[in-house]
Amino acid sequence: MLKIKLLSIFLLFVLLGFSQTKKATVMVNARAQKDKILIRWAVNSPSEWQKANKKGFVITRTTVLRDGNIVSKPEKIILTPKPLIPEPLDSWIDLVQKDSNAAIIAQSIYGDSFEVSGAKEGDISTIINMADELDQRYTFALYAADMSFSSAVKAGWGFVDSDVKKNEVYAYQVKVFESPQVKESSYMIGLKDYSVLPAPTDFIAVPDDKKILLSWDYETFKRIYTSFMVEKSSDGINFSPIANTPLVNLNDKEDHPSKTMYYVDTLSVNDKIYHYRLYGITSFGEKGELTKPITATGIAAVVTPARIIDYKIINSNEVNLEWEYPAASEGFIQGYEINLADNDKGPYKVVSKIIPPSERKLNFKENLYPSNYFTISVIGKNNQRLTSQSMLVQPVDSIPPAKPIGLEGVIDSLGVVRLKWKPNQEKDLRGYRILKANNTGEEFVDIYHKSFVGTNYKDSVSLKMTNSKVYYRIAAEDMRFNISDPSDVLVLDKPDKIPPAAPIFKDYDNKDGKVHLKWIRSYSEDVVGYSLRRREKGQEKWLEIKQINDTIQEFTDDRVENKKTYQYAILAKDKSNLWSSFDHSVVTVQVMDFTPVKIITFLQGLPDRENKKITLTWDYNKTKDKVLSMSIYKNLKGTPPTLWKEINGDVFTLEDKNLKINMEYEYHLIPSLQSNSPAKEEVLTVVY
Repeated sequence: MLKIKLLSIFLLFVLLGFSQTKKATVMVNARAQKDKILIRWAVNSPSEWQKANKKGFVITRTTVLRDGNIVSKPEKIILTPKPLIPEPLDSWIDLVQKDSNAAIIAQSIYGDSFEVSGAKEGDISTIINMADELDQRYTFALYAADMSFSSAVKAGWGFVDSDVKKNEVYAYQVKVFESPQVKESSYMIGLKDYSVLPAPTDFIAVPDDKKILLSWDYETFKRIYTSFMVEKSSDGINFSPIANTPLVNLNDKEDHPSKTMYYVDTLSVNDKIYHYRLYGITSFGEKGELTKPITATGIAAVVTPARIIDYKIINSNEVNLEWEYPAASEGFIQGYEINLADNDKGPYKVVSKIIPPSERKLNFKENLYPSNYFTISVIGKNNQRLTSQSMLVQPVDSIPPAKPIGLEGVIDSLGVVRLKWKPNQEKDLRGYRILKANNTGEEFVDIYHKSFVGTNYKDSVSLKMTNSKVYYRIAAEDMRFNISDPSDVLVLDKPDKIPPAAPIFKDYDNKDGKVHLKWIRSYSEDVVGYSLRRREKGQEKWLEIKQINDTIQEFTDDRVENKKTYQYAILAKDKSNLWSSFDHSVVTVQVMDFTPVKIITFLQGLPDRENKKITLTWDYNKTKDKVLSMSIYKNLKGTPPTLWKEINGDVFTLEDKNLKINMEYEYHLIPSLQSNSPAKEEVLTVVY
């Protein structure tokens, strides 16, 4: 049994871009040389990989192009008369002594157990899932094959085709012998595809204290090189590898691909020039071109901080700072930076340019906070910063902020008030006091009870209160509790949801068949007019009989009928077209008119001496009340009248024959009406 313990080997699981698929597949890669073609493959399933090592691999080559033309009858030959399987264990001994990668492959194929030991914190072995030994064998074997092409050939995972021509292109097909469950794959390549391997780019060095951080472009070259090697020289002539094994990138993952690869070289001393160059290594063991050498020197770390020792306040926006730093350490730094924050925990802001190392004072002229925390940072030559503890500087401040401006707002239909204003520019602004009043002349009240931070404030007002407007002001407050003059007053109209107060009838009278009304106006300020309405008692519908402005407080209704009962209502309307309630705004009036009604419109008396009679003729007003009967009184002029005749209402003429010559008679006609209203008496004088 060949038992190998792997000692602290820096591994990368580079599987030639192999990815897990649902069906096991042989993944093929190839590389053209000047006079030969190198082929590498691997099965992307650990279990099928283990079986394939026993069954072997078959390589078929098909010539598809010759002199740039497609071969009409592709020429297919089998390059492996016998399936390729790993060489016997005994044949590995010499190679194992020279190549640790060969030892890994041999152990993964033939070892009874597979153990990773001697691992240190951060080594690749701590990343591997130790629970599955087959996965370990598989992963380490493929990695080692990437690091050593000769070992891959010995394991039956690589092949060199030297029987090739420059004018031909071939398709290489690799499959597992008698294993249809493993999908075969092909790779098309010819000698014309040979190219010189490029040198890595963006190779830079960043100096630090007794170490150099080296970095280069990984994203561009990860499909060309599986590993890299850095060489180091102290004289720029004699270079040697910086590590015993090639450098691989463990941080490159499918979901978080790496763009740059890093390596940290530790130094024994600073201030010594070192030279570095870099090349890449392919999965076929080829070394790419070297980069141009770069140089770097370790830089001593900044270990001594500066310390602010004193300050002098000039005014509220100016202060002189003073600090100390050893003069002997000035040669190791670039200079200083002053940092400022309004509280001890920060965040701090750099408020100065780099100050020369020999300076120890700074005059700071900018707007200061009420409480200023200053720190000083020492900047090393490698841009390292070492920052001091903070020093508190508090200037005296009795100046209030500027008067706030731009206050505006709206009230929505639910009574929600939204205020906004332009922000003040003071650095030491604490916030704003929100002031409110409900009526003109009322004292403003602080409704937030402390400084409000922001420039948008939400309040609410009651829409049931009778005040139609609400008044706001704001005042700015700084960190020293200095309060500015209040802003201009903002007057907001409340949405009108409350009907106006109802007007009230104060008096009425019924005279001469007319109704005279008087009322007291609504006390609501937003009333724009009134509506006087009437209906007969017992009716539902009101009839508007008059629209009245706010200055009129009485009205006479002459369009009424005697002995009828009417109801009157006076309603107020406001700016929002809301009407007052009928409650307490209705009065009931019964019309009682005793003025006699003129019913007789025509009356004459014609004396006729020949026939010894007087003929009376009359007529009634048909639009007036119906006449039921009429009483006629008669007298000689100068004597009291007496009842002469009672006639029906449908009689319109009458003859009087009870007469004396040369006498003057008076006739008094009094109709009797259906409505029982008094009718006007009509008197007719006739000379006979």
